[in-house]
Formats: sequence, structure tokens, C-alpha cells
Amino acid sequence: MAVLQWKLSRVIFVLLIIGISSFLIYFQFGNSFSASPALERLQDVFSKPSVQEYDYLVPLDEDMQGLSTTYHQATINEDDPQEPKSHEIVILLASDGRSSGNMAPETFNQCIENRINYAKHHNYGFEYVNVSQMNIPPVWAKMPAIIQTMNKHPHAKWIWWLDQDALILNTELSIQEHILSPDVLVEKLMKNEPMISPFSADLERLTPSSYTVDSARSLGLLISQDLNGLNAGSFFVRRSPMMALFLDLWGDKSFRENKVADHEQALLGYFVRYHPEIAAIIGILPQTLINSYPVGQPEMGWKEGHLVIHFAGCWVENRCQVLWDEYRERVH
Repeated sequence: MAVLQWKLSRVIFVLLIIGISSFLIYFQFGNSFSASPALERLQDVFSKPSVQEYDYLVPLDEDMQGLSTTYHQATINEDDPQEPKSHEIVILLASDGRSSGNMAPETFNQCIENRINYAKHHNYGFEYVNVSQMNIPPVWAKMPAIIQTMNKHPHAKWIWWLDQDALILNTELSIQEHILSPDVLVEKLMKNEPMISPFSADLERLTPSSYTVDSARSLGLLISQDLNGLNAGSFFVRRSPMMALFLDLWGDKSFRENKVADHEQALLGYFVRYHPEIAAIIGILPQTLINSYPVGQPEMGWKEGHLVIHFAGCWVENRCQVLWDEYRERVH
């Protein structure tokens, strides 16, 4: 017992000496050390709530950057009374520059035109990223493309990702009045809704029973789901360091190389099942609000007045071109 007490006293004495020495060193030299401006800026970013929007994001590695084209640059209008302001929203399309679903080559240009017209009408930005030079499948390139767009548009608060096989039909609807205005978002978010995931057979994870404007600000990803789970054809990402970090994780090659999930939206379902902290930043919107299908049950099928139609799975019956031509005539 005496030996143990002696050892403890030695440990306490050493810790006391270290503490006194550290204090004296700081007192003598503390004011002579200064962090670099970049470090101070980074510390400032991460000392604030992670859901807020800040300019500083870590640049992507060069091999993960595509050729980025701004097809419409929003006019900055600080007097815009909307929240978010129109110039703080950027629509994003990223692809390899070819048509999808065996559609005619001109459908790519028609898609670009569809986005430009809508962006101009509401003063949103519209960015296109050609990911053909990236050595990864296009569906996995959407995450670095979003980060690249975040870096290119530091004024943005939200990035709207919309797949190439989708059309904006109701061009009169603004994103703010339809979705992103704080009060509207609180109303539209689905409450007590099971978050569907192919990995969730043994667990039902529910969305919150209620939201407030403040709690909705903690959401970084707004997305809808169908019978198979979260669908990544149309979703909104808040521009923030936290979400850039999440996108970096979501696109990590180890997940696809180790076959954790077949594609990016299945991996999102994996995160929902096994990472409750990630699930907590995801808000579920009614599917027909941002991602209507041409056919399906009432909660997923397109009706006149809906914002978007998404031809997900049209290639199964080789109907992509027919559907595209049919619904393109309904754009108004």
C-alpha cells in the first residue's frame, strides 16, 4: 500500500510540474505565436454551427473536377425579400455530355434549354459539369460535381441537383414558394415518415414528428423517396462545410469498390440505416413535390401543375424517348 501511495505521489508531482511549465511557457511566449490566416479562417468556420453557409470549402483534387460551364449566372439582388434569395439557388446538371436512356442526341440540348429557361425566369444560377474526364461512373460523379459547384458559387445557399432524364414542367413555380421558404419547408417536410432503405429490413427509422423553422435549418439534404427508398434524381443540398464533407464521404470510392451498395442512392440508404447522425440531416419531401414519375400511385405519379417529372426507369420498357417527347410538349 505504501508503495502504491508513493507511485501515485510521483505521478501527481510530474503532472503538477508539467502544468506549471505549460502555464509559464504560454505566459512568456503565448502572445508571440500567431496562426496563419488560412488556419484562422478554417478555425472560424468550424467554430460556428455547421448548418450555416460560409465561403470556405476545401478545393477538390484535380482528377475529381469536371469541365464546368455556367449557363446562367444569377443577378445578385440583396434587396430580394425571399428566403433564400433567388441568386442563392443554383440548379446543377452533371453528366458525360451524352443523352441518357437511349434517347436521341438532341435531348441533351433540350435538357440544357429547359434548365436555362427556368433559371432565367426566376433568377437562379444554372451550372453544368461535364464529368466525362473523371475515371468513375457518372452516377458517382454527382457528389464531386456538387462540391465543385459549391466552390464555384460561394454566394449560393442551396444547390438543386436534377438528373438529365427529368424535365421542369411548371416553370411558373418558384423554388422558394414551393419548397425552400422556411415556413413552407416546415409545412412540406414529412413527419413520422419511415425512411425507406434496402438495408432497413430490421429497423424502421422515422423522420421527426414535428419541425420548427430552427430545427429545419439543421437539415442539409432535402430529398424524396419511392417504394425502393431515397431517390437521388432530384434533391437539394445546403451549401456548408458539413455538407461538403458529407458529399466527400458519400462519393468515397471504397464504398463502390467494396460493393457496399450498387449505386449512389443505395449507399444513401446504407447511411440512413447505419448512421443516425446522417439520417438526422436528411429531410424527406413528398415525392410529387420535386420528383414526380410519369406513372405510379397517387403519391408518386405526375399531375398537371407539378414542378418536375422524372423518367426514372424508363429504359426498362424502352420508353424514354416517347415519354420525353410527350411531356416536353407540356412544359409551360
